Amino acid sequence: MITTVLDYLDDISRRFPDKVAYEDTAVSFTFKALTERARKIGSEIARQLPPQSPVVVYMKKGAHNIPAFFGAAYAGCFYVPIDKDMPDERIKLIVDVLKPGAVVCDSTTKDLVNSNIPGIPVIYDDEADSFEIDEDRLCKIRSEVKTTDLLYVLFTSGSTGVPKGVTISHAAVIDFMEWICDKYNLSESTSLCNQAPFYFDASVPDLYIPLKTGASVYIPPKSYYTFPKKILGFIKEKGINTLIWVPSALCNVVNARAFEVCVPDTVRLVIFCGEVMPCRHLNVWKKYIPDALYVNMYGPTEATYACMYYDITRDFADDEVLPLGKACENSSIYLITDENKEAGPGEQGEICIAGICLSNGYFNNKEKSDAVFTQHPLNERWFERVYHTGDLAMRCDNGDIVFCGRKDFQIKKLGHRIELGEIENAICSLEQIKNACCIYDEESTNIVAVFSGDMDSDELSKCLTARLMPYMMPSVYVKMSAIPMNLNGKIDRPRIKKMYLEGELS
Repeated sequence: MITTVLDYLDDISRRFPDKVAYEDTAVSFTFKALTERARKIGSEIARQLPPQSPVVVYMKKGAHNIPAFFGAAYAGCFYVPIDKDMPDERIKLIVDVLKPGAVVCDSTTKDLVNSNIPGIPVIYDDEADSFEIDEDRLCKIRSEVKTTDLLYVLFTSGSTGVPKGVTISHAAVIDFMEWICDKYNLSESTSLCNQAPFYFDASVPDLYIPLKTGASVYIPPKSYYTFPKKILGFIKEKGINTLIWVPSALCNVVNARAFEVCVPDTVRLVIFCGEVMPCRHLNVWKKYIPDALYVNMYGPTEATYACMYYDITRDFADDEVLPLGKACENSSIYLITDENKEAGPGEQGEICIAGICLSNGYFNNKEKSDAVFTQHPLNERWFERVYHTGDLAMRCDNGDIVFCGRKDFQIKKLGHRIELGEIENAICSLEQIKNACCIYDEESTNIVAVFSGDMDSDELSKCLTARLMPYMMPSVYVKMSAIPMNLNGKIDRPRIKKMYLEGELS
């Protein structure tokens, strides 16, 4: 019986000891070497901390992060990734919420640890080879670990400016891995190209698919994603067949016209999640790599990467919106109206999620947890916990769910309810547009379209006239050389709105 993700790791290490598990341009770990190093780090952590303590892994992103993650698990603790490139102020806010028991760092972050996380035990990854494995201690810890124990905590942005720590259990990750690996026939022949930072939950499939299947994950330098032709060359060179990326990374490849230089024809599966994927960009991927299966997934960090999926088996016009699809196994999706009733056909409701996939709540933040993790409003017979996402959707006649926007992206102007996401989709459907973001200035009641691409504001306005109702038309257009992105590779909407309101955009 699988109780923790370490059961996967122990089994796969016996089956494929010498196969590459994770590799970057400097370091490569076989499954056997990965397990040994993780057990060494785990023994060192266990000598210093009791089980279920938070362990910060503070390193520059690379393959050497991963034994530290699993080392925390071997110690019965849970890990919290912090990247070398994170802003110091954000790190301090995270540490203040977390109050970690120890930090694992390397030579690149040693000095940063002293300034950002002072006064707690430090375990140096560079010394891991000299750590001794404490078999008796690890065995005792393992016998006491429950599948509901925490595996990791990932911090997401909070509305008050203080990051929220999303807690995820072993059970939630195991449930998702069982489903995705079976659904898409992932195996030891699967090879993945990691794109997302480890502090972002889009990296979860990359981290755990190898443990379940024996797949290999290749971690390219971060700079390659700034030059999409390089990343396509990397994928082709490594013979990678599976990509699990955020849409922005896929769109960057299209915007850079990278396919005109290199087509990685080994790719057979492309999964994207985390934000809306514009069909215009998807269609370019399908043109150059037509034999791949493309899958749109949906899920907040609080639902362990994804809780809905849609296999794209038909053609979509450039201005269409991809469905979110149906619930993943062991997940339930409910669309709840403001009156706490189930939304009817064609009626919008908030996406609420139930199932094993759900987070245990926000770390050390009962108030925020209680606000969004509640009793199912449609179930008065027994306790059933649901997560309120803040996303709006409606159900089609065939059962597929279609995303309608964020509750906080929905505005009301001149009596009309307007989805800013619908305007963004219309802008992004235009061939000359690279990216776009719409914001609403409450004081002036202006809809502001911020965009990048080979088109000026007058041309864009003229094109939108044929696509949008008059009351949906932006009042202000701002062209930028590039749309600001946050650390997770998503459009940084708060920053863009702040820049506009402070007069930095004109």
